[in-house]
Amino acid sequence: MRTESVKITYSRWLFYTHLSIIVAVCARYVASVTTGPAVHTLGTLSSLCLILVASYHIVFFVSLNYRPVWFEPTVVFHSPFAWAAIWLLVFHGEDRRMADAADDGADMVAVHPLRRFVDRRVGPVVLLAMHVFVWYMRRTVIGVTVFERKSRASLLSYRCYRVYTALAAPLIVIAWKLYPYAAVGWWHASSSSSSSFSRGRIDTGGLFHDMPVDRVAIGRARLLVTMAVSGATHVLWYSFISYAYQVVVWKDYMREGVVIWVVGDVTVCTKLH
Repeated sequence: MRTESVKITYSRWLFYTHLSIIVAVCARYVASVTTGPAVHTLGTLSSLCLILVASYHIVFFVSLNYRPVWFEPTVVFHSPFAWAAIWLLVFHGEDRRMADAADDGADMVAVHPLRRFVDRRVGPVVLLAMHVFVWYMRRTVIGVTVFERKSRASLLSYRCYRVYTALAAPLIVIAWKLYPYAAVGWWHASSSSSSSFSRGRIDTGGLFHDMPVDRVAIGRARLLVTMAVSGATHVLWYSFISYAYQVVVWKDYMREGVVIWVVGDVTVCTKLH
């Protein structure tokens, strides 16, 4: 049985829709790092999560339109971290330390009205909806790519990938926790200034003043829930969109090909373009 061909590249409206999503996510990231001094805001949980989401969408867009060989590494290795980052924002909210400090009159830059607008319009739930939209609209090409990867992988590799997907959330949290130490290490390596830790705070010539070494705690139970939700939904979605495929033959990689898939007792052939 042969079905109608499926478009795996971008139509004009989807091209500009995804481009608009990228602009919105990047604007949200810029808003998150303009709350105060960059050395502080670059290391907030929201900033780390947003850069993972923004970079995923940028590379996804560029690879599918211009660099097809980048697409598989993006959907296999980068996707779990972007998905986990969104769920960290959903479950744990924004890092409000900088905003609270600004409200209290600390040495923070003034909040621009445009930033307030972006904060309200592009929140965690909106980010989740935009990500799911892209996933759904490009589900065929993602599913085919995941199938090709699974067909080349061993059973052990496939099981390790599931663990890798579940560990994305705690690895992001670890990076967030270690950021103050990395920032001080970078400053110490690139400057002759002396750095010291005292009373749980970092002090390096005033630049890192009031940056807590011990970041605000994230409860273990909530982190486990985040791991379970982000890891399980990612694995289930990838399994669902790739389980039926049997053979993929490319005439022009990621541009034109044929896929054979089976549903029940029916074998279907679909042209990809």
